[in-house]
Amino acid sequence: MWRSNQPAVAATTNKDRTVSDGEQPTTASQLTSPTSQSASNSATISEETSDGEEAVGNVADEPVDSEAGAKTDISTDIACWGEVNEETRSYWVGKGIEAPTQCQHKDVDFSASERSYKNQKRCLSKTLFCRSLRNGEKVAREWLSYSPSTGNVFCFFCKLFSNDSSAFTHGFSDRKHSVDRVEMHEAGQPHRKAALTWLARTQVCGIDAGLQDQLKDEANYWKEVLRRVVAVIKFLSERGLAFRGENETLGSLHNGNYLGILELLAKFDPFLDWIKRFGNKGRGTPSYLSSTVCTEFIALMGQRVQSEIIMQLQHAKYFSLIVDSTPDLSHTDQLTFVVRYVSQEGKIFERFLKFLPIFSHTGESLFDSVTGVLQDMHIDIKNCRGQCYDNASNMPGAYKGLRARIQEINPLADWIPCAAHSLNLVGVCSVDCCRDASSFFRLVQSIFTFFSASPSRWKILMDGLESNENKRMEMVKGLSSTRWAAHARATKALRLNFKNIHDTLNEIAEDDHQKSAARDEAKSLAKKLNRFETAFLAIIWDTVLQRFDITSRALQTVELDLVTAVELLQSLIDFVSNLRSQYKHLESQAKSLSLSQQYTVTRQVKRTGTTPADDTDEPTLVSNAGENRFRETFFVIIDKLISALQQRHAVYKETSTYFGFLTQLDTLSLSEIREKSVNLQAKYHEDLADDFPDELAQFLHFAKVSTVNRQPMNLLSFIRERNLQQVFPNVDIALRIYLTLPVSNASGERSFSKLGIIKNRLRTTMLEEKLNNLTLMSIEQDMLAQMDFEELINDFARKKSRRRAF
Repeated sequence: MWRSNQPAVAATTNKDRTVSDGEQPTTASQLTSPTSQSASNSATISEETSDGEEAVGNVADEPVDSEAGAKTDISTDIACWGEVNEETRSYWVGKGIEAPTQCQHKDVDFSASERSYKNQKRCLSKTLFCRSLRNGEKVAREWLSYSPSTGNVFCFFCKLFSNDSSAFTHGFSDRKHSVDRVEMHEAGQPHRKAALTWLARTQVCGIDAGLQDQLKDEANYWKEVLRRVVAVIKFLSERGLAFRGENETLGSLHNGNYLGILELLAKFDPFLDWIKRFGNKGRGTPSYLSSTVCTEFIALMGQRVQSEIIMQLQHAKYFSLIVDSTPDLSHTDQLTFVVRYVSQEGKIFERFLKFLPIFSHTGESLFDSVTGVLQDMHIDIKNCRGQCYDNASNMPGAYKGLRARIQEINPLADWIPCAAHSLNLVGVCSVDCCRDASSFFRLVQSIFTFFSASPSRWKILMDGLESNENKRMEMVKGLSSTRWAAHARATKALRLNFKNIHDTLNEIAEDDHQKSAARDEAKSLAKKLNRFETAFLAIIWDTVLQRFDITSRALQTVELDLVTAVELLQSLIDFVSNLRSQYKHLESQAKSLSLSQQYTVTRQVKRTGTTPADDTDEPTLVSNAGENRFRETFFVIIDKLISALQQRHAVYKETSTYFGFLTQLDTLSLSEIREKSVNLQAKYHEDLADDFPDELAQFLHFAKVSTVNRQPMNLLSFIRERNLQQVFPNVDIALRIYLTLPVSNASGERSFSKLGIIKNRLRTTMLEEKLNNLTLMSIEQDMLAQMDFEELINDFARKKSRRRAF
C-alpha cells in the first residue's frame, strides 16, 4: 500500500486556459528553489490539517473558495457567466492580460449571430473586432467578446466592472447598426472607466508586484519539477509497468519504479537536486514525490486522454461499438468498450474507452451497461452505425440479445459478427466433424506435452534440430482452446520437423536411462506418427490452416473494410473448394513426408454372397481399401470447412450489399452505380440527401480527372485533403458510414491483453478508476505521446505555489 508523505489537493484542469506566447521556458540553471531563498518569510500554500489532508489557501493570482477548495473553471462563453460577482472578477484577473482574447471567439463560425431584417439576413462581421483609426492604423478591440451560444457580442470590461446596464453587458445583437453602436460604446465614459479598472487590477505595483514575482518564480520552479514527474508517469503508463513498491523511501531498493526512475534521473539532471532537499521529509513538506500526487496526475492525464477520444468521436459523429467481456485476476468480469470512427483526416481509428465491472451477462443487463456508459460520456447512440460482438448468444440474440435491444432504439446500428471469431468457429466445427481429425490434433497436443514436460526430453529434441536452423525456429507447438492460430503454428511445426520428431521419439523409447513410462509413451507416439494417415493429415491441415491464419490476421486489422473482408472470406471458400480436386497432389506430398508409404488398411476380403462349404477357390481381395476409407475422411473435412465458411459468409452479405458498389466504382457502369446509390440513400435517408446519386456521379467524374485510387479509404482521404466536404457532402457521409463499420472485435481482445499486464497477480487490489486511466494511457499510447500536458502542469504549479505570510 502507498503511504503518502504529503497528500495533495486534486488539481482542476482548465481546458480554456492557454499559455502566454511570450512566456519563455526557464532552464534549470536559471531556477533556484524559492524555499531556500525566502524560507524565513514564506509559508506553504498547503498546511497539514488534523486528518492529514491539505487545505489550500488563497493565492493572489488564483481565486480559491476557502471552504470548497479551488474554484471551478468559468466558461469562456461570456453569456454563460450569469451574475458577475467578485469571485468571477478575481478569476479573470488571475488569468492576466490575455484573458479578454480567450473570450473573443473571433475565429469561430458566426452562424448563430444571423439576424433577419425584412428580406435580408445579416451576420456578425469579423472586421468588427478591429478598429480603424483616422490615420489609417488598425487597433484590435480586445474588449469585444462574441458568445457562440447566443450569437450576441459583449464588452468584456463592462461585463466585469461597469455598474451601468447597457446592450453590451446583456448582449448586443443589432447587426444593421453594429459599427456605429460599437464606436459609440468604446467612446463612452462607462467603458473607459471599466477598462481602466481592468488595467489597475491586472497591473500590480510595489509590494504586490514583489509578491507576484515571488509567486511566479516559485510556480516556474515547480513547473520544472512537475515536467519530470509527468514524463516518468507517461513512460511507466505507456509500458503498463507498476508504479509502487514496498515503501516510498528514497534510497531504498524497494521503493518502486516511479521513485526509482526519478532517482536515476537525478544522477544526471542537476535540477533534480530537489529530491535531496525534499525527499523523505515527511508530512508538512511538499515534494511532489508522494503516491498521492502520482495518483492525482494519473487520473488527470487519463481523463485528458479519454476527453480527447470523446471529442474526436463527437467531431466524427458516426461510430461503431465493439463490446466484449472477460474475467480479470480478481475474479471481476470486465466489460470492455471500444469505438470505431473516422477522424477528420479520413483515418480509421478503434479507440478504447474504459472497462466496466459487470455482474450479469443477460442481454438486458448488458444493454443497461452500454447505454449508461454512452450517456455518461455524452455519446449519442443514435449516431451508432455498427455493433460488433463475438458469437455468444447474449450478444447477437435476435430477440433479447444486446444487438436486438440496441436496434430497437437505433435500427441503423447494423450487427456485424466478429470475422475472426467466425473463422475460429469454422475450425472448431471442422475438427469435430470426424474422429480422424480430432485424433490428429490430440496427437499434436500429446507430442508437445510429452517433450515440454521434461527438460531432458526437450533438449534431446533440440539437439536433433540443430542441423537445420529454419526448423528450430518452428519448434514443437501446443494448441490453444481460444486461439485457432495456435493450431496453424502447431501443424506447421509438426510438418517441418516430422522425421526429426519421429527419430527423437524412437531414441527416447530405446534409451534405458529414461523411465519406463516415458519409453512406453514415446513408443506409442512414434507408432502413431509412423502411420501414413498421420502424415497425410499433417499435410492437409497445414495447407488449410496457413491460409486460415493469414486471412484471420488480415481480418483483425483496423483499416480493413467490410466488403474487402467479405471478399477475403469468399476467396478462402474458393481455395478450400479447389482442394477437393487436389487429393492426389496432397497424397504425393504426404508420401515424401511419411516413413510409411501405405495406408493402414491395405487389404480387405470382399464377399459377394454365401460361400459353399466345399468351395476351394480363393476369396476375392480388394486392394486400396484403406485409401478409399481415408478419401472419405478427406472429403468430410473439406466439405465441413466449405459448409461452415459459407454459413458465416452469408451473415455479412446483407450489410455488404448496400456498400459493395463503393469498392467497385472502377468496374460498374454509371447506371448501376446510380441504382445502387439509390438503395443506399433509401436505407440511410436520415443521413443522405435525395440528390446523393447525382452528387456521386459528379464526384466520380471529378475523381477520374484527378486519377485518384477509387478505393473508399483513398476517396475519403482525397475529399478531406482537398476540403471538398462542402461540394460533395453526401459522398463524404456515405464513405464515413461505410468505413465506420467494423469487421472484428480484435481491438477489444487486445484490451484484455493490456488488462492482464496492468492488473496482474501483484496488483489485483487496484481500484477501477486507476485501472481505466492506466489502461487508457497504455493502449492509446500514440495519442498520449502527442499530448502536451503543459497546461495541466501550469495549473497544478500555480495552485501549489507558495505565498508570503503576513
